[in-house]
This record gives sequence, structure tokens and C-alpha cells, in this order.
Amino acid sequence: MRRLLLLAATGLAVNALAGAASASPGQDYMLYCMGCHGAEAQGVAGKIPPLAGALARFMRTSEGRNYVLRVPGAANSALSDARLAAVLNWLAERYGAPDEPRPAPFTEEEVTLARRVPLADVQAARREVVRKLAADGPAPPADY
Repeated sequence: MRRLLLLAATGLAVNALAGAASASPGQDYMLYCMGCHGAEAQGVAGKIPPLAGALARFMRTSEGRNYVLRVPGAANSALSDARLAAVLNWLAERYGAPDEPRPAPFTEEEVTLARRVPLADVQAARREVVRKLAADGPAPPADY
């Protein structure tokens, strides 16, 4: 009986891991990002930046892309580089501004290169990236 229970528990664990490995970007957002950024990626005023309407704008420039991949939530995410890229691309598509062109999607290689180098000062980096974005088009707010 004990052996049967151990086999059953092992089977459940393997199934759970297989399910997590095949999660869609929307499921990964729900599991790893929604707790802070909210169900509609709106963030929390003064505490957590919104992704809706902002992420795709950051993706317009190399500096903005680098910033997104190095913020603590992305840099420290439990998601693999490929899955993080997929979640960010899904978010940019789902919550991008409808009147703006879609940015080039993140690649796994881009994520791998950027996310391992944490930002020393997240808010200062954000302000600088937003300043540059605002110089040539719509930009997210510098502060959140």
C-alpha cells in the first residue's frame, strides 16, 4: 500500500511538472506576474508599474528593452528565458496601445543576455529610458 501511494504521489508530481512546462504565456502571466501587476496588467498606483499600455512602448528601443529585462520582476523570475520572452511578447500584444505599431518580439537569446545583469537603481533607469522614449514618441510615465 505504501509503495502504491508513493507511486501515485510521484505520478502526480510528474504530471504537475509537465503541466507547468507546457503552460501558455497567459497561464504563466497568471501564475508569476498577475499577483503584483493585476489581472489586466494595470499595476498598483505608486507601487507596481502598469504593463498595459507601457510594455510595448519600452520595447521600441534597445534601452527600453534592456530595462524591461533587467527589472527585478523579470530578472529574478522563475520562468525560463524562453518562457519569459513568451510572456512579455504576449503582454505587449494583448495590452499594447491599439494605435501604435507592434514592437519586435523579445527573443530567448535577448532575454538570456540581459536579465542576468540586475539594475542598480531601477527608478533612475526608468526615468532615463522614459525621457529618451518621450523625445521621439509616446512614453510610459516616468514614475508609477
